[in-house]
Amino acid sequence: MTAALTHTTTTDPPPAGDALPGDAAPASPRRPAAETVRLYAADWNAFLAWCKGEDLAALPAAPATLAAFLNAGGATLSAGALARRAAAIAAQHRQAGLASPAADPAVTAILRAARRAGKPRRHAPPRPARLVRMAGACQGGLAGARDRALLLLAASGLGRAALVGLDFEHVRITDAGADLVIAGLGADGGRRVAVKPAASRDACPVQALKDWLATSETSFGPVFRKIDRWGNIEHRRLGTDALRRILARRALRRGRTGKAAAE
Repeated sequence: MTAALTHTTTTDPPPAGDALPGDAAPASPRRPAAETVRLYAADWNAFLAWCKGEDLAALPAAPATLAAFLNAGGATLSAGALARRAAAIAAQHRQAGLASPAADPAVTAILRAARRAGKPRRHAPPRPARLVRMAGACQGGLAGARDRALLLLAASGLGRAALVGLDFEHVRITDAGADLVIAGLGADGGRRVAVKPAASRDACPVQALKDWLATSETSFGPVFRKIDRWGNIEHRRLGTDALRRILARRALRRGRTGKAAAE
């Protein structure tokens, strides 16, 4: 069968909200942005070229044709790019007064599977200067002392795994700073990290660590531990996900007053 290649590349706007490609178009569509028009045109032209190579009709396209096209791009395209391609093809069919192949269950199943398999977007970690500002906003109490030490040590370059894996037995604090052994790395069972004191006491990771150890009366085991809702320190060490939540909560609380939630 010869592919239909004569249709215009003018595109409609994408479906609004969370609607799947192929759903009914809005009653009063807004004018699409120039970038949307450009991307939709590129997606439609890619579909035209693929259909020509496969000797398949692009307009109207059978649902199996669109499903095969999306599967072909699944190895290199993100779930969002696949959904946009399906939406661009659906828009061309609607513009021509044809039923959209993107509404077929086989196509929507491919798009849903791509979304489930997609990796969550990782946010960039806060910059050291922001971590220091967040530490300065920590209030008093056990949670404040712990989180201040966590944030300032993170600003010094320690990652989440290093922080939550730190034990009291692997901490040595001197006038020159703090000598930490991060367990589980290196041939000798640990990697030594030297943390230098800061000129300002409020921004000093070494002083913050000393304050936390004294306030928590920690003399063995995990340095950074959970604090329950009643303000009691548990023996269990924090996990990396708990540390992520603390960072997120402190980012929201920066500049505000109030107690931190239990973690």
